Amino acid sequence: MCCVYLQGSMRGTLVVIFQALLWLVVSASALFTVSLEKSIYEAELHGDIKLVCMFAKVKSLSDLTVIWSRLEPKPDVNVYWLERGKENHNYTSAAFIKRAHLIHEQLNENRAVLHLKKLRIKDSGTYRCIVKEGDDGDYKQVMLNVTAPYTAIKKTIIKTGQDEVELSCESQGFPSAQVIWSDGQNTNLTEMSNSTTRSTHEDLIQVISKLTVKRDLVNNYSCSFLVKGEIQQTATFKIPDEILTQCSAQYAWIIAVVVVLLAIVLISVILRRRKNGQKNRRNESSNCAFLFPHSSSGKTDSLLTVNENSLKTCDINSEETAEKSLRNVLIRQYSHLYTNAEMKSRLVSYELLSNEGLSLNISSIVPDKKEIILLLGKPGCGKTSLAQILSSCWAESTTTDPFNIRQLRLVFQADCSRAKGDLFQVVKSSVSYEKPLDVSELREMLLGPTDCLLILDGYEEGNKDLDETLEWFLQERQTCRVLLTSHPGKCPTLEKSIRTVLQLTQKPES
Repeated sequence: MCCVYLQGSMRGTLVVIFQALLWLVVSASALFTVSLEKSIYEAELHGDIKLVCMFAKVKSLSDLTVIWSRLEPKPDVNVYWLERGKENHNYTSAAFIKRAHLIHEQLNENRAVLHLKKLRIKDSGTYRCIVKEGDDGDYKQVMLNVTAPYTAIKKTIIKTGQDEVELSCESQGFPSAQVIWSDGQNTNLTEMSNSTTRSTHEDLIQVISKLTVKRDLVNNYSCSFLVKGEIQQTATFKIPDEILTQCSAQYAWIIAVVVVLLAIVLISVILRRRKNGQKNRRNESSNCAFLFPHSSSGKTDSLLTVNENSLKTCDINSEETAEKSLRNVLIRQYSHLYTNAEMKSRLVSYELLSNEGLSLNISSIVPDKKEIILLLGKPGCGKTSLAQILSSCWAESTTTDPFNIRQLRLVFQADCSRAKGDLFQVVKSSVSYEKPLDVSELREMLLGPTDCLLILDGYEEGNKDLDETLEWFLQERQTCRVLLTSHPGKCPTLEKSIRTVLQLTQKPES
């Protein structure tokens, strides 16, 4: 009996000890916790959002690890990685590498804030925030919904028979919308309509809904786009008034086109006559803005007193004229570099990698406005050929444009391997201009608001004049995109200071 009592007492003691140990483990693990400011975030396409998770106080930020990832939709995607106080982009998805940033100032306030920019519809999903101090950590999950308001409805009326017309409503947004049709008596006509959808290149849903009605029946017809039961857009057709209005508008449009064409012909004749009558004066004064870009208005006027009744050449359009002239020269210079077949053959042999080794689309080689990209590669990997392909695509000598580069106003490609002089002299020497190219005018174009691309091929640090003017130019320019190509180790200063460094290699032959 005594043994039984002792066994029961011992068993109870062990249970208490086990519970105490379990409480200690749970308490220890609960010392470092992560919590949420909110669990669901709503944002709009092309906007930005800040996802927040809060963590327990840490002793040192140098021991802090923050990992943001997207779990849904599958597969998992790494968005941002801070490892023991240092950013690590080796695991970051290419889709987020330029759009996801951690606000480091918020870490001092025990907040891991992920800032997502230029949001896409595909960014929607479940995100997980992991925060660790040393080996202790915790995590939480948040939901992000990216939406796009439906655009204003585009209305169309098409005659489909002697006594019928087809009414069409078109809009696009996200998520999917339901289209409801009704008439002036609020009769629901949705079952008589036909709706189709398709996805746009931005993953929006384009909805087109059609309804066929009697053309001579006086009535109003409305189409409404509903998202989650709420009306986002509505349009109304007034039949038969809008049919007559549309016909009148079509005739008015035809008349307007004819008038515009006649005006163009008349203006062309006037300009041609004026050009012939002022040819000598223009030859003498067309370079005034080119030679005196900073002259006062008084001095400029004194250059153009040959004929006060004729158009002045040195006006606010002189910069556009100089740019257009230079653009034509560059197009002629680059248009013969590559054919379409040669370009396609070479592009498939290239492999473009981020500095962390992630494979990128070849179009990533073109910098954004005011962005600098440093392209590194071993000798013979094709950096110069790729630079020439970019120039050739811009000059429209090929039928395809995989880089979307033709939107740029100017493209300059300069060989820096044998550079002499400062940056602007190097660029000037690369342009095959039949007349002297004014360096000051070139400087104004590269520094100003003109959307252009400067390709410096084969750049190496060591040329003092070139290095100093390049450093000054990179800080002072307004818009110019810059692409530098070099061999690894030839420009260590730029490798440290430039944010975007890419690698170019040749794919192994299959």
